[in-house]
Amino acid sequence: MTNITNDAWFGRTSGPPQHLGMLPLRAVENRLAIARAANTGISAFVAPDGRVGPTLPLFDRGILSASIPLRGRTTLYTRFGDWIVYLCLGLCAAAWVAAAVRTRPAAC
Repeated sequence: MTNITNDAWFGRTSGPPQHLGMLPLRAVENRLAIARAANTGISAFVAPDGRVGPTLPLFDRGILSASIPLRGRTTLYTRFGDWIVYLCLGLCAAAWVAAAVRTRPAAC
C-alpha cells in the first residue's frame, strides 16, 4: 500500500508525526507494508507488524529504499470490513433491549 501525502500545510507542528502515527495501525489492521511519501512531511516505510522502518525527517530531501514484503494472507477486518462492527452494535442493541424488557416493573 502507498500513502502519498501533502503535509506542507502542517508546517513544523505536531501534525506530521501524528499523521505518520496512524500508518502502523493501518498496516497491522490489514497485515501489509506501507510506503509513505510526503512532500514536506515524514516519508517512511511501515512493516506489516507496525514497525516503522527507515524514515526521512521533516523538510529533508532524500531517497529511501527498503524491501517491502508482499501480503501473505488477509486479516478478518480486510475480508469483512465494518460488518464486524455493525454486527457487534446489533448484538449490543439486542442485549440492551432484552435487559430493558426484563427489568420493567409489573403493571397493576
